[in-house]
Amino acid sequence: MQIKRFLGLSLGLGLALAGSLALSQTKPLPPMTKQVERGKEFFLHTSKGTACGTCHEVGGVGKAIAPDLKKLASVVGPRGLVSTIQMSMTAYVQEYKIKDVGTFPGIQKDGSGGAQVYDLSKNPPELHEVKPGDIQSQKQNEKWKHPPAAAGYSNQELADLIAWLKYAASGSTKEVKADEID
Repeated sequence: MQIKRFLGLSLGLGLALAGSLALSQTKPLPPMTKQVERGKEFFLHTSKGTACGTCHEVGGVGKAIAPDLKKLASVVGPRGLVSTIQMSMTAYVQEYKIKDVGTFPGIQKDGSGGAQVYDLSKNPPELHEVKPGDIQSQKQNEKWKHPPAAAGYSNQELADLIAWLKYAASGSTKEVKADEID
């Protein structure tokens, strides 16, 4: 009995120390630069259509409807990110026909009792809980366009946005220059 108690106490203490060590090794992000602040604001709010944060999440900011941008932003350079931002179609978006809802462009998420499908024809996207069998058809989208593709962002706006994405993904405070994204 005493050995079990000792082992349990030792295990608990070991886990607590391991957790403390992991927390102490997590470095806080450096302060945001002015460019990163502008990019974050642009990610969340823009007068040029749908803001990225309406559908994407990165660095704990935005909504996790579309793919998380952290992995992409941590490995892809500014020109590659601009190409992604400006792409008109995406493989993640499908055209759904759902019983009692209709046909719309959407992104499917896993749900507890079936599926969750975000209707991208609405702004912000509307979530539908879909029961098994309610999806009548699903095919490659041919109409919906990625909103930033036609937004007409300036090179400086794109540079600021990319600075935010890089900061949120990796803590980078390196300035992104507008001429890096031509």
